Amino acid sequence: MRPILLPDPPSLSTGVPEIFEQGGAQNVVRRAVVIGNGFPGSDNQCIGLVRALGLAENPLLYRVTRPKGGINEWLHWLPVGFHKKLEFILRHIYLYSRLMLRSKQSKYIASVPSENGGGVGLSSILEADVKKIVTMARGTYEKDGPLVVIACGRDTVSIASSIRRLASENVFVVQIQHPRSHLNRFDMVITPRHDYYPLTPEAQEQIPRFLRRWITPREPPQDHVVLTTGALHQIDYASLRKSASAWHDEFAALPKPLVVVNIGWPRRNCRYGADIAKQLTDALLSVLATCGSVRIALSYKTPEKVSRVIIKELGDNPKVFIWNGEEPNPYMGHLAWGDAFVVTADSVSLISEACSTGKPVYVVGADHCKWKIADFHKSLRERGVIRSFAGFEDMSESWSYPPLNDTAEAATRVRAALAARGWSIRS
Repeated sequence: MRPILLPDPPSLSTGVPEIFEQGGAQNVVRRAVVIGNGFPGSDNQCIGLVRALGLAENPLLYRVTRPKGGINEWLHWLPVGFHKKLEFILRHIYLYSRLMLRSKQSKYIASVPSENGGGVGLSSILEADVKKIVTMARGTYEKDGPLVVIACGRDTVSIASSIRRLASENVFVVQIQHPRSHLNRFDMVITPRHDYYPLTPEAQEQIPRFLRRWITPREPPQDHVVLTTGALHQIDYASLRKSASAWHDEFAALPKPLVVVNIGWPRRNCRYGADIAKQLTDALLSVLATCGSVRIALSYKTPEKVSRVIIKELGDNPKVFIWNGEEPNPYMGHLAWGDAFVVTADSVSLISEACSTGKPVYVVGADHCKWKIADFHKSLRERGVIRSFAGFEDMSESWSYPPLNDTAEAATRVRAALAARGWSIRS
């Protein structure tokens, strides 16, 4: 007699075999679509959430690329759809003029085909990826279940909202960062709490009354808005443990404490120049006696006037190593092996990732920041997560705090929202 093969027993993560789950396999999420804007900080947040959801095995990656150069730089504040439409029109005007020069006879002036076979309208330029994703979501729903679509950055807003509008029964759309548009266009919005700083009494006092209606957001967060302390990212216990092993040979023998310095670049609400470099180097020289070793990582966007001061003041110090940008990038090794961190105040991402370790994090240059970034620093100081770096610290002193866990907490909220819809994520 042939044995009867029974299904595997329920796993600890899902509770029941997939074939017995309510609604069948069509309600099990197996796939994620990531829509990025080409900036590492934005793409990193999407991938971090995908990993936390357990969908990182085969995510589908898409990117919205903003045209650059010329008039695009002057009008950078306008939506990417305008730039792509403008680029399309200018390119066709150029081709048309070239054809006019080649022939004076109208019969030789052929109409120039538009992209994707459509007209100059928005759908023919921006909707290409939307249509592809929507078609896939509908066509594979019965077999592979629904899609979780995760987008980040303002250039992705119109793409993500269009996907939800056209395939709402087959997708769950998450927009990371405040989209500056109607929030009901998304199933979930995940954004830092400081994005709502414009609604605080302090911010209202700084905004002229006639401008307040133009400052977003204009309304308090709705039920489907998840507020985080900082930025989402890919740093968690598992990734730090893996990186500690991978970078063991380079970092294990370094004198302790190992102080890691991460330097970003000036931004709109956090402007600085060589003055911040001088402030940082003076403070580091003052605490060097309590450091075993110091490793400094400059960003690819760090201004030369900043890096030049740092290299001049610290480049020859035997305790200090300055990463010059050559691969492999030691960033994950720094997070895993660092005993304390000094981070420039400009970068929410760098600060958030350092604070996910639970180790001491010092911020330099916070006095150069204003508006939302200053509010972000304030919230972390009040929680005892960061301290200002002034040059009087004993870097061998260890202090700790509950690590920031925004990505995992956001993933929990996504899972709960999916469950409310009758969907679950395959674990």
